[in-house]
Amino acid sequence: MRVPVESGGSGEYARRRLCELAAAATVEIRAAPGAKDGSLWGSGFLVAPEWVLTCAHVFVHPDGWRRGTAPGELVGVVVGGRTVPGRVEYSMPSPDGTAARMGRDPEIRDETFAEAVMNVGPDLALVRLLPDAAGGESQFAPAPFGSAFATAYGNGRGVAARPPAGSEPVWLGDRYDDFLDEAVLLSAAQGRAGNGTGGDAALLSAEFAGRNGQQILLGTPTPIRRGASGGPVLHLGRGEVVGVVKARYRSGTGGGTAVSLAELHALSPEHLLPGAPGLGPEPYRELMRLHDAWHWRRHHGIDDERTSWTDLQRALGPLRFGAWGALDRLSALKRLADLPAPRDPEVVERLVHHVLDIQGRPLGDRRLRDWRDGHGLLHRQCAPERALRDMLLYLKLVAREAAADTGAGAGSGEGGGRDAVDSLEAWVAERAGELTPSERQEIRAVRRAPVSVLVTFDELPFRDPAAPAVPRYNWTVRRGYGEGEWEHVALDQSYAGGPFEEVEQQVLAALAPQLLGADVEAQTRVRLEVALPEERQAQPTYRWELPASGRATAARPPAGTVRPVVHRDVARGGPEPDPLWRDRWRRMSRAPRQRLERAEPPRWGRGADDGAVPVFCHALGGGSGRAAVVGQLLDEGTAVALWRADGHEDDACGEACAAYHEELAALLSNGAGTVVRGLPERLHEVRREALETGRGCAGDVILFYDDADDAIGAGR
Repeated sequence: MRVPVESGGSGEYARRRLCELAAAATVEIRAAPGAKDGSLWGSGFLVAPEWVLTCAHVFVHPDGWRRGTAPGELVGVVVGGRTVPGRVEYSMPSPDGTAARMGRDPEIRDETFAEAVMNVGPDLALVRLLPDAAGGESQFAPAPFGSAFATAYGNGRGVAARPPAGSEPVWLGDRYDDFLDEAVLLSAAQGRAGNGTGGDAALLSAEFAGRNGQQILLGTPTPIRRGASGGPVLHLGRGEVVGVVKARYRSGTGGGTAVSLAELHALSPEHLLPGAPGLGPEPYRELMRLHDAWHWRRHHGIDDERTSWTDLQRALGPLRFGAWGALDRLSALKRLADLPAPRDPEVVERLVHHVLDIQGRPLGDRRLRDWRDGHGLLHRQCAPERALRDMLLYLKLVAREAAADTGAGAGSGEGGGRDAVDSLEAWVAERAGELTPSERQEIRAVRRAPVSVLVTFDELPFRDPAAPAVPRYNWTVRRGYGEGEWEHVALDQSYAGGPFEEVEQQVLAALAPQLLGADVEAQTRVRLEVALPEERQAQPTYRWELPASGRATAARPPAGTVRPVVHRDVARGGPEPDPLWRDRWRRMSRAPRQRLERAEPPRWGRGADDGAVPVFCHALGGGSGRAAVVGQLLDEGTAVALWRADGHEDDACGEACAAYHEELAALLSNGAGTVVRGLPERLHEVRREALETGRGCAGDVILFYDDADDAIGAGR
């Protein structure tokens, strides 16, 4: 049943239920099913679907034999009342690494080797639960949950099945410190293998007694039982597991040592044992992602009355962290888990420094590797009265960083990354309603890093009487933040405008500092977008020579060798996107098969497939009736197209045209098909090589790329 948070005495009830949930997740580790060795090797506990955390020394026999870690070797894990096979996939330190540090032959068997495993490195290991010997699907293996989530306990129909007793992961804390005012140690039952009842683990109260290097010293009223190594250290005041039981004192008195969960930060591919599939290139992040996603679904997605860890955390009593409660943490960690990983761990530390306004002060000896780590450190550092403000500010800053990583990369703006950023920002905006007006404004002021700089050329409705045949233009420069958010940063101050060649020079002078500033803020080369009238779409803007820095003598390489350059339609700058254009963009960008297609004016148009990107070898938008062809394409809603700035004027194509289309398609597909959202970045790569070497067909290709999801609009 759900815990009544507001009811009297709920704190004591919550502590009792927390012990029961932690005990149910505590497992025995033994020899593989069917082995003659029936002894208890140690304890462990479920931390995510399929995964058990324990101590590395559990897999070293007291006499020094390694056990359960050879390629293909399995171990037995007693969980939910029965023994299932498991595979040791990660060991911290690895057995070979321990032997190397000792300068010993790994086959030497003595007690010194067993003790070395306990003293070298964090002494942690991860065991993956496997399908049973009958060959059926493991009840612990991921299965579909809805449309976007794979959880441990699916029934194949998108609905969560009730997990068996003892199979639910514990909640792993994200605040790593030594303050254990209400701790409980849990260890596996010592019955016969396979006869556990689930949830009959032994409990022992403990308190923090100091540190000895990487080890946490614990005081207990009675001796820690044999086989406790690898069991969880549960913090009752927080409702979370904060460590792993490591060893008991041999003197027979109470007390022992534990490993802080902070040591799990060091988990990396180098700890993967030979032959194990593992968790990918970022195992720590992936393990935490599985953990956080499971607990979010456990609280929100299972239609029954069973109590979740979050229920019990809410019922523990007065909030110790201000207005940032257990539900906030659950939602925040789930949304952080959905984001792409930080491009550099230093980004996380920089954001935490910003929130706490402690630039330059050390945050501790732990490197913050993931967004989750920053949340945990803030949970530990921020004052209760500022907790909501600090957490929401951190999350908004994270969303800005993630948006910069997903919004401008080749194809990276599609799918889950972009949706995850939007979800996080929307949730932060909703929760910010509880802040003071000044704090709300502080959150709103955090803006995404720019992803582009836009130049617009508008033809004026009047001409100079002295030169009535010459069109006149004015211009603006804007920063783009994605999804139609633009900021004016420079504009033509004259009323009369000027001929195109004249205002083009004005633009180049105003554009250079804006591009360099946006690059610094975005920490990458932002895209240059140029919105032109249809008769100017042949303008080779990719050859604009812009300074590479603010120095007076800076080099001036062509813009197309430095950053992606695309053209847009200035006539689509109204407050609402044209419905035909928006429909064409969305069908093209979301089509399952996207490809370049040879096109000839004026026969390309409405009959084209959704995923077809027209490629012209003709010169378009440059007079001789070609501007009318561009106008026809735009009237048909065309959102993406390519043409040559030096294309041929006559209608007929020669043999060189076929070679051009074939070469360009090969260059831009990169062997993996065409991805519309990645075209600007891909063309930039091949254009840079062509312009720098003077070889290849991509040097003078114009990419018309008019993203209806990022319409120009009026800006601000």
